This record gives sequence, structure tokens and C-alpha cells, in this order.
Amino acid sequence: MKNGQEKIIHFEIENKHGISVTHGYNISNAFPVHFHLTYNLGIIELGKREFSYRGITTVLKQNDVFIIQPFEPHSCKSYNNSIYNYKIISFNLDASCYFPQLIIHQPDLMSNIREFHSLAEYEKSSSRLINLYEEIIVQLETCSSGYNSAVLNEEISSRIHLAKQFIEKNCQRDTSLTEMSNVACLSEFHFNRYFHKCYGLSPYAYYLVCKMKKSQKVLIIQKSVIETTYDIGFFDQSHFTKLFKKHIGVTPGKYLRDNKKYE
Repeated sequence: MKNGQEKIIHFEIENKHGISVTHGYNISNAFPVHFHLTYNLGIIELGKREFSYRGITTVLKQNDVFIIQPFEPHSCKSYNNSIYNYKIISFNLDASCYFPQLIIHQPDLMSNIREFHSLAEYEKSSSRLINLYEEIIVQLETCSSGYNSAVLNEEISSRIHLAKQFIEKNCQRDTSLTEMSNVACLSEFHFNRYFHKCYGLSPYAYYLVCKMKKSQKVLIIQKSVIETTYDIGFFDQSHFTKLFKKHIGVTPGKYLRDNKKYE
């Protein structure tokens, strides 16, 4: 970006895989510990970005390709307070795909990712774009390994999954830990403990992530920060703005302005 302004562009690709794309330019702020609901495949286009992921701190540099597993807590920030640009493809994938590494060294994959992003802004539903995505997934799966997701016994896992779905469906309103734990038919103590064991964060942290992800969509539909504040379940616009910037990276107003042409 010539003007050096921080900018985050987000748009969805219309197809059955639930793909969305995020482009970040001149990013300098730090993102605290968070997680994503989908796989995130990214590339650093400019500068360096420092990740804390699975207890290891790694500095990613220009042209590095990285993959973040769903529900894996991590944090990231610019390296030495410098700016960086990144592009990310978010998508759903078979949960058995586990990526033990953060950085993926595969030139052909990087080439396809670059081509995908160059087309994505202008050809959101073209057959070429979908074919590229499918090629990327095939290449990506060669880097994955088997993953045993049976953290808890089947009955408890099923209950936690029901509560997770409840949180996702009800994230626009105030939802208490009591409500969540009742869905799972567990005490608040055990629900909180088991949920954290399954997904790496507390139920409330997951609720906030879902709420902020939902607010991005509501904001584009409503085209108003004030209306979105109330629709997403907040009564204080400054509180909503603070949380949005913390989780998304820019204020709701700036996000709305930057994404107008991608509606």
C-alpha cells in the first residue's frame, strides 16, 4: 500500500468448501492468544511476522508459507515493530489432517497460492480459482500426518461438541457458562475443563471468537457500526470496537470502509 495505512480485506469465495480470503497490508499491531475455526493457510508477502504456536516462537519471513490448525491457540505480531503484509486462505478440511509443522517448504504450493490470491479478488467463483484451490489442497495433504482427535471418551466428546454448536448458534446474544454446561449435561467446572482440553481455550474465549467472526458478516450487511453493535449483542460501542480491533486487527469503521468494494 502506497499510503502505508494498515488495512485488512476479507471476502468469501462462493463454493461448497466454505473458503474465505484475508489480505493484510502494513500490519503492525499484535494479535493476542486466539484461534481460528478453520484451517488457515498463509503466506508472508512483506516483512517478518513472529508466531507463538505450540509453545515455540518462530519468525516468519517474506515468502514463507504457513499453516494453522483449527482451534490451535496462538499469538502473532510484527517482528521488531516493523510492518508486514500477509495473505491467508481459510477453509474447512477433514479433521484427520494434522500438520505438525508451522512452515511448509514446497515451491509448487507457494506458486499456486500466489496465483490463487491474484485471481481471488476478481474471480471469486471461477472454475480456474476452484481448480487452483483443489490443487492446493492435494499438495497440502502430502504435508499432513494422521491425528488422533480422541482427547476424551466418545460420550464426553459428543456432549462438548453439542455445546460448541450451541455457542456458535447463539454467539450474537449473551450466553452464560451455565447455559453452555447445561447443553453438555455437565457441571460448570467439568464443562470448562473438558472444553479447554478439546479446543485449547475456555468456552467463553470460544464464544468471543465466534461473536467477532459473526460481527464481520453483520457489519458488511448492516453497513453501520452502531447497528452492528446492538445486533451482535453489545450495548456499548466502545467495548465492541475495542474487542473487534483486538480480534480482527482494525476498528469496525475502518474494516467497513476497506471492505466496501468486496461486498
